[in-house]
Amino acid sequence: MNLRRRARLGADERAYIDVVPLVDTLLAVFLFLGVLAFQAPLTFLAVRLPEAEKGETQRIRAAKVQVLKNGSLLLEGKPADVKTIFEFLRDRKPSYLIVEADEDTRHKFVVYVMDAAKKAGVENVIIAVRKKR
Repeated sequence: MNLRRRARLGADERAYIDVVPLVDTLLAVFLFLGVLAFQAPLTFLAVRLPEAEKGETQRIRAAKVQVLKNGSLLLEGKPADVKTIFEFLRDRKPSYLIVEADEDTRHKFVVYVMDAAKKAGVENVIIAVRKKR
């Protein structure tokens, strides 16, 4: 057993914690989380909107129904049928309904959605279009 006192360490021999790698790692983690936080929760589908000469861009809170080319319906990005859309609109009572129908879809599918909206008491139905370039 060594009973001698240990000599004091000099200023340059003391142990220290280097925080630079810790800060770099935390910065990378925060950057990754920041990118994930701004990802859109909705997925975009292949709905090709018809073109119109005149149109206006509006920012509103509304329910959104997409009518795909084959006639299938999506309510807020999830598959639905006309009855489900009617019940959703009746329960939520949105003042606006945005219908995004593919330009090649049959007109009757859009009419089904508009009819369900009218029965549910939705006052404003907006049909989404693209501006011509």
